[in-house]
Amino acid sequence: MEYYKRNKKRFDRYPKDFFSKLEFDKLLTILSSKCKSPLGQAFVDRIKILTDAASIERLLKQTREMKELIMVEEQPFPIDNYLSLKDELSFLEVKNTVLSEDQVFRIYKVLEAVNALLRYFKDSDTRQERYKELFKLLDGVISGRELIHRIKLVINKEGKIRPDASKELMQIRRQMNQRYKELDRKFVEEVKLYRKNGWLADTTESIRNGRRVLAVSAEYKRKVRGIIHDESNTGQTTFIEPDSTLQISNDLVALQQAEKREIYKILQALTNDIRPHAESLKQYQRLLGLFDFIHAKALLAWDLNAYQPHISTDKTVEIFNARHPLLFLKNKSLKKDTIPLSFSLSLADRILLVSGPNAGGKSVLLKTVGLIQLMLQSGLLVPVNDHSVMTIFHKMYVDIGDEQSIENDLSTYSSRLKNMRHFTENADGKSMILIDEFGSGTDPALGGAIAEAILEHLNKRFCYGVITTHYSNLKVYASKIQGIFNGCMTFDHKTLSPKYKLEVGKPGSSFAFELATNSGLSEQIIQNAKSKVDEDYKEFDELLTNLQKEKAEAEEKMRIATQKEAKLEQLLVEYEKLKAELDKKKKTIILQTEEKALAQLQASNRKFESLVRTWKENKEDKQIIKKIKEEVKQDKIKLSKSIELLKDNIYYKDSEEEVTEGVFVRLRTGREIGEVIELRKNKAVVQFDSLKTVAKTKELVVVEPIVKAEKASYNFYNSLEEKSKFESSIDIRGERRNDALKIVEELIDRALVFNVDELKIIHGIGDGILRRSIRQLLKGYQAVKSVRDEDPQYGGAGVSIIELG
Repeated sequence: MEYYKRNKKRFDRYPKDFFSKLEFDKLLTILSSKCKSPLGQAFVDRIKILTDAASIERLLKQTREMKELIMVEEQPFPIDNYLSLKDELSFLEVKNTVLSEDQVFRIYKVLEAVNALLRYFKDSDTRQERYKELFKLLDGVISGRELIHRIKLVINKEGKIRPDASKELMQIRRQMNQRYKELDRKFVEEVKLYRKNGWLADTTESIRNGRRVLAVSAEYKRKVRGIIHDESNTGQTTFIEPDSTLQISNDLVALQQAEKREIYKILQALTNDIRPHAESLKQYQRLLGLFDFIHAKALLAWDLNAYQPHISTDKTVEIFNARHPLLFLKNKSLKKDTIPLSFSLSLADRILLVSGPNAGGKSVLLKTVGLIQLMLQSGLLVPVNDHSVMTIFHKMYVDIGDEQSIENDLSTYSSRLKNMRHFTENADGKSMILIDEFGSGTDPALGGAIAEAILEHLNKRFCYGVITTHYSNLKVYASKIQGIFNGCMTFDHKTLSPKYKLEVGKPGSSFAFELATNSGLSEQIIQNAKSKVDEDYKEFDELLTNLQKEKAEAEEKMRIATQKEAKLEQLLVEYEKLKAELDKKKKTIILQTEEKALAQLQASNRKFESLVRTWKENKEDKQIIKKIKEEVKQDKIKLSKSIELLKDNIYYKDSEEEVTEGVFVRLRTGREIGEVIELRKNKAVVQFDSLKTVAKTKELVVVEPIVKAEKASYNFYNSLEEKSKFESSIDIRGERRNDALKIVEELIDRALVFNVDELKIIHGIGDGILRRSIRQLLKGYQAVKSVRDEDPQYGGAGVSIIELG
């Protein structure tokens, strides 16, 4: 199983402390801490920066799949017992060595861990399909079931030799049990006898030199026959093994020796059975270490909210909302936001020249670019939006920080020139260059000229890069030459503080005079300084400053206008939608009314014709005439009821709760609240304070009852009884995540009802996923004042203490 397949081309980096310059070593330390075993940490220590796109894609997919698995799967990923078998494997390489009980048990645990891993994927077709790259890692891995079975015949679940590991051992232990029972019986008799005589101390017996002894008061030690093994520090108690138990104890010693010899013989045979599987055990070690490593990378990606970007083949770079991983984790712990960075590089615009005030975020930008590039090429998911596009570089050179060396007699500027020599000689179209404070360290005029010449050379080598500077000549040069473009870190002109946002397309001012004013420096000194600055330079810097101010104002106006326009468009859409709905309803009502009127008219005509026909045929029959009148009367009543029902549907359709005696109501047209004291068919008698009134029930609306002072303690004793039974501590270890969260919700709801101040939730440490899910759930409760880990001696991070208020 080869994790890092052969790289087509070695990654070239400079200088020697390249990783520490970009703080990649700190990120790896965090990654290592997320590993569950030394096996995974060994993979972190051997991490490589790759240049092969296919290999990088494979590693990224593995980490992405593991992250998705952790987030989606209800059944936890098996990550227990990833033990290192370094000592055990060394033992197996030496002939005639015998593994101990503990060593055999460790091998058993590793075999079970591998089996659990195989079952997790092979017992689920869905997981095999969803997590293809992870499943591929199990190709060729054979289960060690036979060896597990062999070990289980010898070792029990506690890691001890089973009593029935061999017939001889069973016989020896049976004899030992018999002798122990006999020894107990004899001691009971001796204790009974000597206690009756008053010869024993308060503690009647003990163990000395592995032998069971009587605790005899010193003045009676000559009255007890046996061997003296010891006496107390005070000399008041003598520990004597009585004669009656000597032979039994001797027999037990002999049996214990026989037991040790038989256990050694059993372990020797078992070791010989395990030794042929040494290569398989090494394979299992690599497998568990690899999955531990990938699992740690997924946990880090979870913490960083990191994703897999697209990898371009045309050297295009489009970064959206990149975050410095270490800064993001720090701000996350402090509950602060991290301002993201977005930019793009291409063949046409390869080098980004960033300017702006000191402490404005230029160096953080530089390290962010370098760090996310290293993360990508080492198979780590990157803290950028998932639609970001990144490319692969074969060389990365950085010049960050002060590299003054007394040892090598190098000044800061000399060391920087040494770096520039290496860059200019080795950089090419597959290189990424990161330079901080380009050209600084010497005379600005001369340093600026040399920096411009180096920049021109690097541009001609078609390398990519991000460079920060304060030099105006470089800003001007970048605005004229293809391949280089300006960017700046924005600055708030009102508060004279940095915004830490990257703005691409124009250079930025250093705001030296503004910052000097803000620092409280004398205005006279500042004006004197301005008079000493070259007029052209001053005009150029003022132009940059004014441009930034005007752009900020224009952007603010544009933002307000855009908001208003968006709101107007939304209102127009809602208006058009509402108008269309009203028109449709209007047409529907008209159509339904006309259809109903036509149907009623036709029915009336048929009825009328029938009545006329009946009347003509029976003019003299008074009963028929009476029947016709009755039918007309019934039709009128029916029509009135229909109209009344229609009014009820229109005007009283919101009457959902039934009006009953004892409920509180108000009139639909009023606000006063009264109590229903009597019902009379479809009417109700309502008591409004001292006034009684009768109203139709459909004219009443049921409302919440008025809480009176004398009802405040209703069911008080029942509440006290329930509160006394309430448990403020729960253990949700082993529960599925969704079930666990439901249990926590119910606990908090009951705690709030009973006015409980503090809760304890035991969730275990594990991957930390359940702990984070619970803490995320608790953020939705305003009543939760704080959440903290229990003291280390009582569970630490495996227990959450919740304070309610």
